[in-house]
Amino acid sequence: MPTLPTRPAAAKKPALEPRRLGAVAVALLFCAVGCTEKLESLDLPDIRLPGIELPSAPDAPASAAPASAAPRAQGAAPQAKGAPRAAAQADQLECDELPSAEEERRANLPPLTALGKTARAEPWSPPPYQVLPGVTLPANIAAKVEQIDRGYARRTREHLVITSGTRDAHRQARAMFTKMRLGEDILQLYRNKAAAREIKKAYQANARKPPEQVVAAMEAVIQDQIDRGIYISAHLRRGAVDVRNRTMSPKQKRAFLESTAEVGGVLVIDESTPPHYHLQID
Repeated sequence: MPTLPTRPAAAKKPALEPRRLGAVAVALLFCAVGCTEKLESLDLPDIRLPGIELPSAPDAPASAAPASAAPRAQGAAPQAKGAPRAAAQADQLECDELPSAEEERRANLPPLTALGKTARAEPWSPPPYQVLPGVTLPANIAAKVEQIDRGYARRTREHLVITSGTRDAHRQARAMFTKMRLGEDILQLYRNKAAAREIKKAYQANARKPPEQVVAAMEAVIQDQIDRGIYISAHLRRGAVDVRNRTMSPKQKRAFLESTAEVGGVLVIDESTPPHYHLQID
């Protein structure tokens, strides 16, 4: 009896070699955790799996944007060629905001004048720019800020808002006392951890005393740091000024940077928490 023709047996596909399986596992792991490094650096074997697209050859078109390119910050103004730039924040001294009068009241601090520590008022006429309550500027610094404001007003028909100026050790101690009394951890707020620990230690050692005495102990530590050339805040250096920029348009920001460059002798630091320009004036 003749035998029926049979279908030839399908050739059995060889299993992936252990090396290839290991490489695929590494590739899938990198994709799962969102790693942005290029996969071609992993020396993958030449394999193709459904649903997985391996990187193109090294001679891929250069027009493609690199995976590690940082996205443009939301709301950031495009920088025109040749425009003045503010200095980067990371390499500068800490620039901290002063607590409000309400925050100091909640921290049980008496008004600044009640402690006999009022900042010395310099004899200069009220400027066209706005200065927030409690902010004082030495006469020579105020004169330079006024020059910057005149250039800014000429370009924008607006005036600057000064939110902070140069502080002494006492004003800095009050600010840090208020922050700690209201629950903030100054070790998280200031980059110089060693200096912050010294001040925090003075606060803790005198915590049971009246607020004025705690501030006095902290002030002594801050003044000692200044004498040693250590500045927990950039505002302890003479010539420090903060200018509000959160209400400025991109055009106004450019006008401000042009005005500071026009005056000269001013380092501009673009601070982000909260947004403002920190000026260090010679």
